[in-house]
Amino acid sequence: MSGISSIGIGSNLQLQDLLDKIQTNENTALDQINTQASSYQSQLSGYGTIKSVLDAYSAAAKTLATASTFGAVKASVGNSSVLSATTGTNAVAGSYSINVTSLAQAQSLVSKQVADQTAAVGGGTITIDFGADLATGGTPTSTKTVTIGSDTSLQGIRDSINKAGIGVTASIINDGSGTPYRLVLTSDKTGTQSQMRVSADNSAVNDIVGFDPALATQPSGMQEKVKAADAALTINGIDITSQSNTVAEAAQGVTLTLTATGTTSMSVTRDDASIKNAVQGFVTAYNNVLSAAKTLTAFDTDAGTKGALNGDSTLRNILTQMRSVLTTPMSDGKGGMVTLSDMGVEFSLDSSNSGSLKVNDDKLTKAIANNLGGMTAFFSGANGASGLGKTITSYVDGLNATGGALSAATDSLTTTLKDLETKYSATQDRITATMDRYRAQFTQLDLLVSQMNQTSSYLTQQFSALTSSTKK
Repeated sequence: MSGISSIGIGSNLQLQDLLDKIQTNENTALDQINTQASSYQSQLSGYGTIKSVLDAYSAAAKTLATASTFGAVKASVGNSSVLSATTGTNAVAGSYSINVTSLAQAQSLVSKQVADQTAAVGGGTITIDFGADLATGGTPTSTKTVTIGSDTSLQGIRDSINKAGIGVTASIINDGSGTPYRLVLTSDKTGTQSQMRVSADNSAVNDIVGFDPALATQPSGMQEKVKAADAALTINGIDITSQSNTVAEAAQGVTLTLTATGTTSMSVTRDDASIKNAVQGFVTAYNNVLSAAKTLTAFDTDAGTKGALNGDSTLRNILTQMRSVLTTPMSDGKGGMVTLSDMGVEFSLDSSNSGSLKVNDDKLTKAIANNLGGMTAFFSGANGASGLGKTITSYVDGLNATGGALSAATDSLTTTLKDLETKYSATQDRITATMDRYRAQFTQLDLLVSQMNQTSSYLTQQFSALTSSTKK
């Protein structure tokens, strides 16, 4: 049996062809399951697309549900060489006159000259005090220490300070003289609070790094090349000081970045463009949902093909409910009711884009200028009532929640696909068993017919021989 490479060779019957045809016929059951699974998988993928565009729509609605969106302001600076300004969510409109009289600086100390930067100096510990009142003997606000490593040269001292991460950067400069190497210590932060007092428990090290701002002359020869300084400015005549050149909340909700001394004006005004962008983002997100749904429910009459969710009632109901929400009037926060159209957002009457939204810029501009409070209430809610933004996010959240329409649909498809997978495996096992049975039967038939052919041939030979003998 094992010597037969193809069923039918021994019997000279087309048994292998017949077996292949039986296999093909049996496999149609698997093909049907694959076709079903492919259809359900396409539906599941289609729902994934819908979920994605709905989530984006919900995110756009959430932006409009936030009242601060409609309070957005922007800052304009008259002299950008003096400073720049950014606004936060709590910024309010206003006009300001600003005079920057000094910028914040980080203290920089330079040691005396050293002939060889690789020669050993000494080990031990370096102590650095920080504080604004050190020059008058005040108490430091913080103290950091550095333990010098095995390399006690000027280079080693530099490296030990940098590795310690204490808020001071050390470097070595070469001034080109006969004893060219000088250690530079620079505070990582600007402002008087970062002023340094430096000492070392090793006299040789202290003779290089020692610095006491209370002393007019430094025994170590350390020099203060850049003095620690605060930024100073006036805003509408009010004195302001800052440890850094980034000044936050001197004007409510505004962060100033100072770049030079001088005067400038600054105006903080309502950011109409930001509000319009939020509304346009909402419109675009809604239209993206419609576009995705249109593709997924399409039917090509010429090709006879249809989208994955063609005729799907779940998607149809979602679209109907979405439109219903958009046509529902909302409170204007003053006892009246307003509609989405009043806010400058309308349904398109174009047959090619029927049902989509579009922005009427003239109406939107007027709504922002004349009824910003009503717009804020419409989208973000007022007097305990949800606005359109919250209504939409709650609806989408419900679709995705356990038992929600989208969640239920995708869960059902996932279960069906798992069932089909189980059915496929069972069917494949049945087909394998069936084909094994047919193959065994055909093999036996092949052997039997082969044996019969051999017997027939033998008998033919014997009869032929007998006939020849009888004639003699």
